[in-house]
Amino acid sequence: MIKHLLRQALGAALVAALAGGCASPYRSFADYYAQREAELRADGKMRTDFAPADVPYTAADLAADFDRVALHHEVSLHHSGSEDNWAPNPVKRWQGPLSYTLRGAAVTAEDRAEVARLMARVAAATGLQIAETAAGGNFLILITTPEERDAYSAELARRDPSMAATFDLWRHSLSVICIANDPFSNADGRRLSDGLVAIGSELHGLTRQACLHEEIVQSLGLANDHPAVRPSIFNDDNEFALLTQHDENLLRILYDPRLAPGMTAEAAMPLVREIAATLPGVQRTAAMM
Repeated sequence: MIKHLLRQALGAALVAALAGGCASPYRSFADYYAQREAELRADGKMRTDFAPADVPYTAADLAADFDRVALHHEVSLHHSGSEDNWAPNPVKRWQGPLSYTLRGAAVTAEDRAEVARLMARVAAATGLQIAETAAGGNFLILITTPEERDAYSAELARRDPSMAATFDLWRHSLSVICIANDPFSNADGRRLSDGLVAIGSELHGLTRQACLHEEIVQSLGLANDHPAVRPSIFNDDNEFALLTQHDENLLRILYDPRLAPGMTAEAAMPLVREIAATLPGVQRTAAMM
């Protein structure tokens, strides 16, 4: 979501100017990202509504959005998620307790509180056992400064080469502002048992919160973005910044015991439609009653 719009806006000339210290209207990447956030909010984007009354959705809408977000994945990080850039993705979800660890010199008390609130919402929607741990967890959230990224890259390479590759993709691309270890590339292929989210110290405010929300939740099995999905963070237009009730419902569907890891869209969608019709916030039309 956020990473795509900012990547598109962050042109080659600006990247070169900021990275090389050339003339630029922005003093730093942090300054640039703050300005972009201000522009988005002035344009009515980066909304924080939980259940916006002006964006109703039906059970059929929710089921279609689940198909788009959970049962497909982006093929290329360099294009927005849509039918032009997706591939089928069987049901994939977290297996077992989730123990998350926040690390990095840029982690603040506000970050820790934001992640704790988000994880509580995720646990309520999914039934997962989630707890923070100081070390040895299976879900790593890195909020780092540029000076420490080489050391973290080496540490991740020893721990899990796929995580190191994800981290290196992020840290070597000035225009990818946050990233998660992609669920569809997990070695198990169906059950997710480890995760990584990487965010830079250059991000602040609502943009930082938005990255935490999107990347953490996408790491739990909602891997795709799509322009038709709303009200949702799984949409690259940046209309919504934080997890919505619609998005919690996508998690509820994904972790419903009637679905099983490895299910294809053909097997899952009849069950998805049944589940969607029972969830909170779904608009009941006269035809559905």
